[in-house]
Amino acid sequence: MAGTTDVLVAGAGIAGMKASLLLAAAGRQVHLVENTSVIGGRIIRCEDIFPSMECATCMVSPMQQDILVNDLINVITMGSVLSIEGSQGNFNVKVFKKATCVDPVACIGCAECWNVCPVTIPNSFEENLNDRKAISVPCAGALPNVPWIDREHCLRWNGQEECNECAAACVFEAIDFSYQDSELNLNVSDIILATGYKPSNGDNLMSFGWGKSPGIFTAPEFERYYASNGPTNGELTTKDGKKPGSVAIIVHADGTGSFSHINTMYSLKFLHYFEEKLPDVKIQVFLDSSYSPGYAEDRYHERWQDISTDLISYKGTPEISSGSDENLITISCKTDNGDITTQAEMVVLGISMQPSKGTTEFLDMLELNRNDEGFISNPDSTHSSVLSSIPGILIAGCAGGPSDIPTSVTKAAAAVGRVLSSSNRMEE
Repeated sequence: MAGTTDVLVAGAGIAGMKASLLLAAAGRQVHLVENTSVIGGRIIRCEDIFPSMECATCMVSPMQQDILVNDLINVITMGSVLSIEGSQGNFNVKVFKKATCVDPVACIGCAECWNVCPVTIPNSFEENLNDRKAISVPCAGALPNVPWIDREHCLRWNGQEECNECAAACVFEAIDFSYQDSELNLNVSDIILATGYKPSNGDNLMSFGWGKSPGIFTAPEFERYYASNGPTNGELTTKDGKKPGSVAIIVHADGTGSFSHINTMYSLKFLHYFEEKLPDVKIQVFLDSSYSPGYAEDRYHERWQDISTDLISYKGTPEISSGSDENLITISCKTDNGDITTQAEMVVLGISMQPSKGTTEFLDMLELNRNDEGFISNPDSTHSSVLSSIPGILIAGCAGGPSDIPTSVTKAAAAVGRVLSSSNRMEE
C-alpha cells in the first residue's frame, strides 16, 4: 500500500524554492518550512548576481510569486522543525510555527503599523546597519510583504505596557493579538534540507579592525550598502556617510580553504559595484598568496584584470590600523617583494560560507554525518550530490557545503529527481 506522497522542504532560499516548484509541478504536495518571515533566502539581500551581474530581484521575484500562489505549496514562515521520526516513505515531522499576530489576507503591507511603533531595535537582516520596529518586514520588497510582531521586544508582549499603537493604526484590522504559536504534525515521504549557509561575521574578522573604523565593512554589510533597498538606498559611503576616494578588498580575510573560489567570485562582484557607483575610486585588491585557483573551480579568477586595480598578493595576515588621518585606514602586509604599507578610506573584508543554524540543528537532531567543514556529509558523492547518511533525507543548495547559485539550483533539481524516482520504486 502506497504511503504519503507529501514532501517537506526545509529552507526557502534559492534551492528550497526551486525544489518546491519542481515537486509541485510533478503533482506533489509540498510543505515549505522557513524560519524567517520571508522567502528567498540570502539572495534577496543582493542587488546583482555574479558573473552576469543579473538583477537578483528579477531572478528571484518570479519564483517567490509562483510559490505564494501555488496551491500545492504550503508555505510555513516563522517555522522550525522540532522533531523527525520514522523512515523514508513515512516520516512524521513536528513543526513549530511562531504566531505573527498579523492576518496575511487582510494586510496590504502599507507600513502604517510599523511607522507608529515606539520600539526601535537593530535590524539583523541589514547586518545591524540600521534599525527596525517591533512590528516590521525585513526590507522594502520582501515577500510575503506582511509584517510580524517580535514579541521579545513588543511592549505589549514583554509586559512593559499595554501598547496598542500598531493595531490602532491599521484600518484593515489585520493585527490580531489573540494569535497563538502552534505546532503542526506532518506526514511526509521525503525531506529535502535546503538550509543554506551563514557568512562568517564580524567576530571572525576582529583582527582586521572590524568595528573600530566606519570605513571597514564585512562583505555582507557592503552588499546591503550597495542594494537599492538597503540602509543607504544604494549609496556607497563609509558608515559615517563619507564617499571614499580609495578602497581595499581583502578577499580572503576569513582564510583560504577548499571553497575559497566561491569567496573569490563573490568579492570579484564588488569591483563592478565600485565601477558603477564610484568610477573614479582607487581600488586595491588583496589576495592570499597561498590561494591557487584551478580553472574548473574558479574560472572567473582572471576577471580581476577586467577593471583597473592594484593587485597585491600577501603572505600571512595583513594588519589594519587607523591612520594619522581619521579618514584613512592603514594596511600593512608581507609580500614576496618585501613588506608594504598602504592606505584606503574603505576596506571590504571577504567572508567564508559556514553551516547555517538550521543546518547545525538538523545535524544534531538527526545525528547526520558531518564533513570536515561542518556541513552535512554525503556518504556516496560519486553517485549523487544530494544524499545524506539517512535514506529519504536529501541535501540541496549549501546544506552540504558552499555552492554558487547555479550549483544550488542543480542540486535542488537532483534532490527532487531522487524523491520522484524513489517513490516510483516504492509504488512498483
